[in-house]
Amino acid sequence: MDANRLAPLSGAAAAVLIVASQGAAGTPPGSDAPASEVVEYYVEHDTGQIASAALLSLGAILVLVFAATLVTVLRRGAVASGPVVLLLSGAAVLVAGLAIFAGLSLTLGDLAGQVDDSTLRSVHVLSQELFFPVTVGVSAFFLGAGFATLRTGALPRWLGWAALVLGVVSAVPSHVLGGILDHIGYVSFIGLCGWMLVVGILLAVRADQT
Repeated sequence: MDANRLAPLSGAAAAVLIVASQGAAGTPPGSDAPASEVVEYYVEHDTGQIASAALLSLGAILVLVFAATLVTVLRRGAVASGPVVLLLSGAAVLVAGLAIFAGLSLTLGDLAGQVDDSTLRSVHVLSQELFFPVTVGVSAFFLGAGFATLRTGALPRWLGWAALVLGVVSAVPSHVLGGILDHIGYVSFIGLCGWMLVVGILLAVRADQT
């Protein structure tokens, strides 16, 4: 299998690794949970946290590979130069956010039961609330990808419109709308996994056909 087909599949692989990392981490207590409950959870799921950190860090690397591959598809002269820069900038911010979450997961798994309860709970709160690097990165990535797709036609237009919608949703700050919409921006992060999976497979099939 040549590199032209493997490179687009980095998006699909990144999506799988990111989803797997969430599964490995499990469902921790909320950010307002008492320290005793938080410590008990991470002592019981320390291995899962470390596995989640490893999977997420690998997924972050593949997001960068996918972004670079996508740029080669979307960049057609100066037609999409601005959106392409936005896409790459968003990918960089997103990967930084994923790396932060991976580091927090590793810390929680490695230090569970070895530090005082309040310290572990503080790290836990950060792991539950530090959404902005991810949501800002996802928003910029999607807006860049969406505008570039609609300008160049390098991907099906529905993927461009889907990217724009998800980009706008991801830009909604947390703790603004309240209720079930309190973290609506994070929904786009889930959408990113599906979008990368579809686009990665589509580009790999195209490469195989040519």
